[in-house]
Amino acid sequence: MYHQRGLTQQQIADHLNISRARVIKLLAEAVEEGIVRITVNSPYLPTFELERQLCDAFGLQEAIIVASSNDPERLKQALGSAGASYLERSLSQGDILGTAWGTTIYAVARQLQPRRLLPGLTVVQLIGGLSTSEGANSLDVAKVIADKYGARYLGLFAPAVVDSKSIRDTLLSDHNIRQVFGIAQTATKALIGIGTPNLTSSLANSGFATPAALQDVAAKRGVGELVGRFFDIHGGPIRSELDERTVSLPLCKVRDIPCVIAVAGGPDKVQAVLGAIRGKYIDVLITDEDTAYSLLHLGAELEPPPILEETGGS
Repeated sequence: MYHQRGLTQQQIADHLNISRARVIKLLAEAVEEGIVRITVNSPYLPTFELERQLCDAFGLQEAIIVASSNDPERLKQALGSAGASYLERSLSQGDILGTAWGTTIYAVARQLQPRRLLPGLTVVQLIGGLSTSEGANSLDVAKVIADKYGARYLGLFAPAVVDSKSIRDTLLSDHNIRQVFGIAQTATKALIGIGTPNLTSSLANSGFATPAALQDVAAKRGVGELVGRFFDIHGGPIRSELDERTVSLPLCKVRDIPCVIAVAGGPDKVQAVLGAIRGKYIDVLITDEDTAYSLLHLGAELEPPPILEETGGS
């Protein structure tokens, strides 16, 4: 009656003219003797197993998987929500959080609902800004997170990419910019997105690079980008004219951050995410179920990555 008809324990007690305590005891005995078997049909159980497989296969500290969606905006918001939840439980006083850019990372920032302020938290940009990309801009991401936590904000008030290497070098010699990069290199955590050199990607639409520059990266077998730095399927940095004009933390310095949290998903990001994993640039991955399966499949097919050089852009 309790399991099949949905009656309450008190209703059963009244019907059988026995005490509710007696009903509770009989129900417990039914489970113990195997008369009643309780099965939990949870959609999260396979997800837990998939997260474990990702961590085991790629040496990640943690993997968090959300449901896949054919709607890119819906997927972005789901990833943003998961990323926000992770930050809320992992950030603490004294942390230095480095932030990158991108629409998914901005979704993380916007969905943050901290239970407490962290005035001892520092939020610092890892890459310069874009004048043509509202919301996805690194400045917007860092500022929103800092404001929500009542944290210290350190802005990198320089373009993400400039016209020449000499201009980039001049900017990097500026005292204020050197100071921000110095603190960025001491970050305890980083929140990053992962882009692609695809000409239809959000990175291409952001104004960060010209189609010709992205085609040059792709021709050199670049598959992914983080903090404006491109890499191949093995995580090896792509040397290009664009890289020499980029104002951001080099890949080798990103790798040194103790906990890099990457939020990325969708079928167009599989190779990029795998390259970031194989380059050991990320420690925590927040992605979707289909991407997770594709990562395991593609990762098993590829040869082990070569030993990466210790430089990761200048």
